[in-house]
Amino acid sequence: MISAAPYDGVARDIVRRLKFASRLALAEVAAERMVRAWGAGRSGWLVPVPAAPARERARGFDDAVILARLVTRECPEARGLPCLVRDDGPRQVRRTRDERTADPPRVRLARPFGAVPSSELWLVDDVVTTGATLNACARVLRESGAERVRALTFACADI
Repeated sequence: MISAAPYDGVARDIVRRLKFASRLALAEVAAERMVRAWGAGRSGWLVPVPAAPARERARGFDDAVILARLVTRECPEARGLPCLVRDDGPRQVRRTRDERTADPPRVRLARPFGAVPSSELWLVDDVVTTGATLNACARVLRESGAERVRALTFACADI
């Protein structure tokens, strides 16, 4: 996993304002830091971690999709692969680590979707706190044929 910043201070403020105050311009800042951490010359498939449908409807956007697009724009050898969908379920916010890992988000491959590339896939998300969502997404991708799944996030809590 590669993260551009620890999830505290300014990075925490950026994530919160992006997600909960619809400050979409902050996605540019986060993506620029992600590209710096990942490397603009890297290649791979960038798979946005899907938001729960209710959250996406309420916000009007999916921040991971925006981040993946912005990173792809700056990394000519990278390709976007929005192949995952998520079912509505309990919100991750305010759940303990044990609650998140015991009942992770329900993620599946989008239908219809062809074969998942077996080459290197990178899950893209704004923040990783417990890893439960990333693990759920990686499991689906591996079960669908991906040989290597990694994560690229803007911020990372101590996990």
